[in-house]
Amino acid sequence: MSETKQYPVLKHIVNVIKNAIADSKVEEQSQSVSIIKDGNDSIHIKQLFDSTEDIATIFITDKKEILFSEDLLETLQDIADSAKGDAALKKLLQATTIIVNDLTIETDFIFQAVKESFNELSDSYEFIKTTDKNIEELAAQFKFGDNRFDIKLKNESDIIRIEAQVNDAVTPKVKKIIEADVVKIEQGLTKMFKEDK
Repeated sequence: MSETKQYPVLKHIVNVIKNAIADSKVEEQSQSVSIIKDGNDSIHIKQLFDSTEDIATIFITDKKEILFSEDLLETLQDIADSAKGDAALKKLLQATTIIVNDLTIETDFIFQAVKESFNELSDSYEFIKTTDKNIEELAAQFKFGDNRFDIKLKNESDIIRIEAQVNDAVTPKVKKIIEADVVKIEQGLTKMFKEDK
């Protein structure tokens, strides 16, 4: 049985994850697909290229959020640093975009920070669910007391945009509080993630 020759970027990322998760096993399904099994859970990893065949995107499906619980998102964000002594691989990794559960890693970090920011501003805020994810954008539902509202988050290259969509049934006073808090969070996170780079 011949061994599958996987793309170097995929193979490297799979090895980094496998080595970080004790007792995990790797199943190489093809040149561009691997599955890391951790007990009954699995992480599906697929590599695709852009139209030039030069720039890779790694799509990771991790339904049980193993990467998050194992603190591997930061490792993946700085994956090029792990290619010690291999300049060619390091260059490929620097050009690679990693998408975890339909979001870039930075957008995922930003969304975690949004949730933490709401909690820091008031105990009245509660995250309900994510309703849509699309690489650098997401939509989610929150509550402020008994009042539900939606946010749309967009991670742009130089700014983070957060828009609140507050139901008409919410009182003007509460609506004003939510909208002011969203502006504070948007400005704070733009400063943290974009201006300090």
